[in-house]
Amino acid sequence: MFKPLLYDIKEVMKLFKQERSLELRGLSNRLIRESTIENSFSKAELGVIAYSLHKMESKNHFINNLKWPDLKKAIIFSLEESSNAFQQGGEKQFVLKLKKVIKIIENIDSNLGNFAQSIYEKAKVKQASLAYSYGLSISQSAELTGADKKELQSYIGFTTMHDEEKEVKSLIKRVSELKEFVRR
Repeated sequence: MFKPLLYDIKEVMKLFKQERSLELRGLSNRLIRESTIENSFSKAELGVIAYSLHKMESKNHFINNLKWPDLKKAIIFSLEESSNAFQQGGEKQFVLKLKKVIKIIENIDSNLGNFAQSIYEKAKVKQASLAYSYGLSISQSAELTGADKKELQSYIGFTTMHDEEKEVKSLIKRVSELKEFVRR
């Protein structure tokens, strides 16, 4: 039904190497959707990383920095280590190696970033809000992505997501509308 985790890590590496930032964002969203259904912390973590990489590649102050090519190589190397760890030791080893990728992202952001809140922390909140939109509670969404619950609540409150009403129609109402449509 869903793509295997090994496929996903290789896809993140490929898109990041090829500087396909928008596709990284799309992949990140898919990973979060799948992680909410599977309750997979590993996929959620990879989704947050993919979103962070997308944001970094979309910021000129990162990609135009003379250190960026070496920093990018370090990220790719760590992603490859994560992939190898998954193949050799399974999901637990994979998550441990992902922590190294996260550390590199946070260090790069700390040294080259322009904002007080890190890209990775923002990515956790953004992706947690996406998980929330897929039907998880705020607590479940925060736990899945590691986002701060208060920041997530604030972010969701700032958006109009919570104001959207879901249209609920009964089966009788739908059949009635369908019959009316067919008569026309």
